[in-house]
Amino acid sequence: MKTAGILRLNRKKREEVLISTPQNPYFEAVSERFGILQVILYLSLLAFVVFAFLGNTELITYRNFYYFIKDLNASAETMSVFSNDAVNYPANEEQSFTLYRKGLAVAGNSAVTVFTATGRQTVSRNINYQNPVAVGSGKYLLVYELGGTQYSLYNSYTQIHTGTTEFAITGAAVSESGMYALVSSTQEYPSAVFLYSRNFSLINRYLKAGYVTGVAINKKGTAVAVLTSAPQGGSFSTSLMLCEPGATEAVSEEKIGDSVGLSCAFASSGQISVLCSGSVSFFSSDGKFLSEMSFDGKMITCAELGDDGAVLCLSSEGNSQKKWVIVFDKNGKVLYNEGRIGIIDAICRSGFSVYLQNSEGITRIRLPDGEEKFLSCSTDQTRILAVSENEVLLCSSKKAVYINFNS
Repeated sequence: MKTAGILRLNRKKREEVLISTPQNPYFEAVSERFGILQVILYLSLLAFVVFAFLGNTELITYRNFYYFIKDLNASAETMSVFSNDAVNYPANEEQSFTLYRKGLAVAGNSAVTVFTATGRQTVSRNINYQNPVAVGSGKYLLVYELGGTQYSLYNSYTQIHTGTTEFAITGAAVSESGMYALVSSTQEYPSAVFLYSRNFSLINRYLKAGYVTGVAINKKGTAVAVLTSAPQGGSFSTSLMLCEPGATEAVSEEKIGDSVGLSCAFASSGQISVLCSGSVSFFSSDGKFLSEMSFDGKMITCAELGDDGAVLCLSSEGNSQKKWVIVFDKNGKVLYNEGRIGIIDAICRSGFSVYLQNSEGITRIRLPDGEEKFLSCSTDQTRILAVSENEVLLCSSKKAVYINFNS
């Protein structure tokens, strides 16, 4: 009986506490509104999913769903090291190498081979391209026949699309969004850029009286940069045109100078870097000129433009051993500008690491302090790819060797 009395007493105290808890009508009203908003958002999401399915019924097939799951599984692998120190692929007379989803893609005359970030082979597809070029970024790997009319698209599991052009392909670009562009020509124009959506449908044609020497698409697929050079008197007139996909008018078009345009690229900041034979220039995301560095008579030995900015190796006309390595960040600011003696055959970059390749091995320069580390290795007839700030791949005709500067 005494225990029951204590229980009743405790229950009575709790009821008193609950009754005495203050209530605020304002916050109750706000809570009720947010509850209604939550229900509306859930219903909107359900309606979006239903309409998305009904509007794309032709794309919702068992095969597409199967490929999507396989592609998602392959792209989820992350790079630490390859399962072995090297991966092998078919040898071809002409080959092109590119990083694709942190793995490796190899395009040869007779086959396209794709490895995941862990070195697992997921694609081996027969092709017949005379001069294959691989361009990999985000959603798709694009392989085209330079000087030919064939091209094909892959994800990390299979070939998903093939196409042809009426005239020879002279360049291409692909965005992480899946949008891609092919540089070719028409009956009336020496150069034309054909822009396609991620579903392989034509969005725009950009017809140019000059010669398109570079094309780039930003990550989101919301901007296209077209670099064009045209002969004018005894020199060239080079300009950069910025376009919005689907629009009929260019956002901007800026003249760069009298040297020949070589390439252009979007940095992760959205700014555009442009490499010409006599200078490197930088433009804002809306196509406005920002800065330029002239080479002052020096020649380009090798260069790379990309997400991190630009990295260049210049040589003196009078002394091929004298080199200048210049590194720009994604906003066009100079991070490193140093002269050095020796041969540099190739240069590449990942983040704050710059890699220099010559016949004796590979040198890594760490930014911004310029600390160097050299690894001796065989680099004869190889292509270097920067995987990360500590890792590179050396690709030869038969295999790619993995090199870790921290091991």
